Amino acid sequence: MPRAPKKTEKTEKKTPIARAKPSRRATDQASAAVTEVEISRLAYQIFESRRGNGGSPLDDWLEAERLLRTPDAR
Repeated sequence: MPRAPKKTEKTEKKTPIARAKPSRRATDQASAAVTEVEISRLAYQIFESRRGNGGSPLDDWLEAERLLRTPDAR
């Protein structure tokens, strides 16, 4: 009767790495109040300010988000 092959490698269980969640501080509370509608409107204003030449919608969005969420930029 044939024997089952021996297991030569042990399977190790990998422990998942815990990722730190970003904390919400007092400065983050103001940025949490910023809505996607506000970001969208400002991104469109940025787009219009350059008359639609160059840039990208993503860059406009990220710039608008940065401006609205950074307390010093307001």
